[in-house]
Amino acid sequence: MIDIHSHILPGIDDGSRDTEMSLQMLERISGQDIDTVFLTPHFYADMNDPETFIRDRRSAFMNLVEALKERQTPCPRLLAGAEVHYYRGIGRSEHISKLCMGISRFILIEPMFRPWTPAFVDEIRELGYSEDLKVIIAHIERYFDQDKDLVNALISDPNIYIQANAEFFVDKKTRRRALKMFGEGSIDFLGSDCHNTTSRIPNLGEAMEIITDKFGSSALSRIEDNNDMLLHEAMEG
Repeated sequence: MIDIHSHILPGIDDGSRDTEMSLQMLERISGQDIDTVFLTPHFYADMNDPETFIRDRRSAFMNLVEALKERQTPCPRLLAGAEVHYYRGIGRSEHISKLCMGISRFILIEPMFRPWTPAFVDEIRELGYSEDLKVIIAHIERYFDQDKDLVNALISDPNIYIQANAEFFVDKKTRRRALKMFGEGSIDFLGSDCHNTTSRIPNLGEAMEIITDKFGSSALSRIEDNNDMLLHEAMEG
């Protein structure tokens, strides 16, 4: 299984504060039947430019790799990505493809939290046409208070992929809705969106257990097929 959404890189965003915490997070993941983790720090266009972001991400990545070698911490395969916060004009950004997952054309987009508009949905869709990108909407469960028609427009679009956080399944308050969406085939990718070792922990393994308990051992096969597609592109182009 792949965790496609994490904030494990140390000191680059509001995720892991330092290398020690990152190592502890990866050690937790090692026992969850997860073989690959995408490291997806936040990218905010109003705070950074792609070149600086990629340079900082690489520096944090290399520091983590060195620490892993030194400590011999058990670790899944690590690949670079980004959680790109939506900004107006994102479809016209000449550097947007540099923020994809690995060397793929998949890009993890965090929608805006202010009220959605038809123009916003159209611009997200346009990324898949004008830029030939494969858009993954991050943590869909955070947007159920938005206009239902606009949310459904993205969920039902065959060219848009939907990612849900593990906590959506783990939290008993939202579990029923999460399992309903999963059963309907509305969730394409899973991620922990882990940030630390206390309040937002690596918990994708727990979500996987909840899903298989409900739907059976083969329930994750569609997710795994999508993971294979993403991984193939991310590593081989």
